[in-house]
Amino acid sequence: MRRYFFFILICILFSLSSNAQELRRTKPELPDYIPLLNAVGYEVFTFDIASLRNETYIIQFIIREYLEGALVYDSSKNGSEFSITNRKMISEFPEKIQKEIVSEGLGFDLDKGIYSLGEKISIGLTPTADSLRTVTMSIKNRGSIMFTLSLKPQCISPWKGEYKYGYRPFKVDVIQLGDYIPLLMVGSYWYDQKLNVIRFCGESELPADLSSEMLSKIPHYYVIGVIIRKK
Repeated sequence: MRRYFFFILICILFSLSSNAQELRRTKPELPDYIPLLNAVGYEVFTFDIASLRNETYIIQFIIREYLEGALVYDSSKNGSEFSITNRKMISEFPEKIQKEIVSEGLGFDLDKGIYSLGEKISIGLTPTADSLRTVTMSIKNRGSIMFTLSLKPQCISPWKGEYKYGYRPFKVDVIQLGDYIPLLMVGSYWYDQKLNVIRFCGESELPADLSSEMLSKIPHYYVIGVIIRKK
């Protein structure tokens, strides 16, 4: 009887140990750092331009600044624009270099004669200082440029002197060649007199025609975008 009792006890303990919940430390992966980076002001927004891959286009990066709804700065009219093509063809190199690229298989798509191709626009924001944001606009494999945005402090107590800004991407479906395409808005929080708070509420994506009610409430914001033209 005793032997039978011990057998049952061992079976029970084994069952409990095999079903026990476990908590183990693991090595952090890159996505685990994203909330931490966002919390201190680092953000990245990406936009797919893979549909342009069959032809060569010139992509011009442009930043526009608005104050109380009025356009006060346009980088394309102040000598600060930056343009780059979405792809570079092997035929653009000297003949000797072309042969080396083909023989060593260095191109992105040798059959189509593409040396390098950018299929994604990235906009990264870095908190350089309380009053500044550094914007890095890039097309992977093609190039990048950096801008610095000057922010404005809050004027309402108890937030007076604080720099509170948020971000919203624009909803873009079809590329209209030659037209300005807004991609990202960087804007200040606004004062809600009824609730006596500063806030940054509204659509998760803004309309490309800037008709959002949210934009009408934001006292100071930047619109980061592009103009795409056929080469």
